[in-house]
Amino acid sequence: AAIGLQWLNPEDTTSRASVWLPPVLLAWVLVNAILGLYPGVCLGLVEEIRRLTLSLSTVALITLARLQPGGEWLGHRLAFVAVAYVICMFLAPVLRSTTRKMCGKFSWWGFPTFVCGNDTAALGVDQWLQENRRLGLRPLGVIADPSHLELDAQSTRLLGDWEQAEKLAEELKVYWAVAVESNETEQELDMPSAAELYLTNVPHVYVVSKLTGIPDHWNRHQMDEGLSGFLVEQHLLLPIPQIMKRSVDLVVATVASLFLIPLFAVLSVAIKITSPGPIFYGHERIGIRNTRFKAWKFRTMVPNADKALNEYLEKHPELRAEWERDHKLRNDPRVTPLGKWMRKWSIDELPQIWNVFCGEMSIVGPRPIVEAEIEKYGEHFETFCTVPPGITGLWQVCGRNDTTYEERVQLDLYYIHHWSPWMDFYLLARTFKTVLFTKGAY
Repeated sequence: AAIGLQWLNPEDTTSRASVWLPPVLLAWVLVNAILGLYPGVCLGLVEEIRRLTLSLSTVALITLARLQPGGEWLGHRLAFVAVAYVICMFLAPVLRSTTRKMCGKFSWWGFPTFVCGNDTAALGVDQWLQENRRLGLRPLGVIADPSHLELDAQSTRLLGDWEQAEKLAEELKVYWAVAVESNETEQELDMPSAAELYLTNVPHVYVVSKLTGIPDHWNRHQMDEGLSGFLVEQHLLLPIPQIMKRSVDLVVATVASLFLIPLFAVLSVAIKITSPGPIFYGHERIGIRNTRFKAWKFRTMVPNADKALNEYLEKHPELRAEWERDHKLRNDPRVTPLGKWMRKWSIDELPQIWNVFCGEMSIVGPRPIVEAEIEKYGEHFETFCTVPPGITGLWQVCGRNDTTYEERVQLDLYYIHHWSPWMDFYLLARTFKTVLFTKGAY
């Protein structure tokens, strides 16, 4: 199209390829990246063609928008763009497939990948991936319980068992895993949940499903004609999303600080006047990678709050169950009148912006927890530790203290497994509504 447009009217500077081709190519690359065509692993042919169609259509519209309306050559220009569009629709998937086949012959091609499963099906998938390197996965071997696999004494395909998986993933820089559902039940083989096992270390887990009756050709996560399943991802284990989230945190925290300085000054004076003791209160919480840090708040309680709580629970033993269940009391005797007002409007947590600057917290994320709450997360605790806790989050806008602790854990897990920049912006916007109506705050 670029050559044709320039040939039609060489005197028109706007038709020169050097003028309009670079921004169009850049737009094409960006659209491809947004649509997940890079790196394009685990994409079935039908899904890949669908995304290429969307990408090329977007670029064609951008190209048409750059054409000057009117003129004797407009019809010819439109024809050249239409012909180029049709040619690219044919060439793009062919060239992508050819490139993958050629690169698949080299040992360096593909992402290091684990195959995990507790029966011979895992060995079959491992062999299949070795023979189909064009898919972009480089199988390193199998993670399984050796007692359930039929392996020769000289076999080198068994990398380790389930207990070694975490260490191996870190050492070998594994970003992909293919989990093969067993023909037997997971309970019979003592096989951990693939998502829980790998999402704490591996961002992409492709689960080969044993379900039947699903139309594979329209399965957006069909890897190839011979292997279909579904893809489970945790984007916050990847460097670029981490950098993106951290950058947004710093920008939001900086802007918020500029507006909140006067409020901080007024509240600091009010706290000192109404209650003896420090202005801020730091409480140890659990952060990313199971680290410990002090989460800062405006002090909302009386001095010696822990002693006051123990004395109150001794006098009111019927409330101990509520405390042990939620680590909160609806009518907490330790909270000062000013503290109740700050908690109602969630103002007491604003100093955690400092934790955001320090990299200990994020603007949006799971609720930070204390040591005593670890057991409530059970097997999900390692997943919780893969992301920084947040000032606000899904739990904070979905009922807060009106939800059960089990619901809170599930909300945190949903956020971790489904994170996206759009989810963060949505939750941040909903936070203002939640604070305004003081839903679930006490």
